[in-house]
Amino acid sequence: MSVRLLHAKDRLPTPWRNGRGTTREIAAWPPGATWEQFDWRVSMADVHEAGPFSNFPGVDRVLTIVQGTLALAIDGRPAVTLTAETPAFCFAGDAACIGEPLGGPVRDLNVMLRRARFSADVSRVSDTNLVVPGATYLLVALSPARAVLGASEWRMDAHDALLLRDEGGPAPWIVGPFVMINVEPR
Repeated sequence: MSVRLLHAKDRLPTPWRNGRGTTREIAAWPPGATWEQFDWRVSMADVHEAGPFSNFPGVDRVLTIVQGTLALAIDGRPAVTLTAETPAFCFAGDAACIGEPLGGPVRDLNVMLRRARFSADVSRVSDTNLVVPGATYLLVALSPARAVLGASEWRMDAHDALLLRDEGGPAPWIVGPFVMINVEPR
């Protein structure tokens, strides 16, 4: 198991593709890929005002609310309300989508995947031994947390992440609330 700690404090803001806000990339494949080149990308964004989401043809999105409440209307259908308690929400990145924060700003975790190449399971996990086979998974801490793998331990601040690649061997024990993203080739 290879493990890489990704500190939230090191992430630089990047303008949204539509220019209406900023996001902070947590991880992407291949590393350093542009909007047009990534196979998968995980980022965190703060949404302060209502507006359209950026359009990503051929990309599927999985949105997990970390803080706040977001009304999300897709292709003119009635809005769904997403909170930090609702499961991750999947939708096509090329669908017309409008988000509206309700009652204040929203922080979301956004997973984008090239539809023909990758898929992902996104869930909240806490205080467990991870036994998740797969090529790659990312753990994003929702509050201070830690992970233990053999004699190694990682202490994490809120929104820090661990990028794990399954190369055999023991799986880590995690303590604290995380969003787990398991990315797999199709």
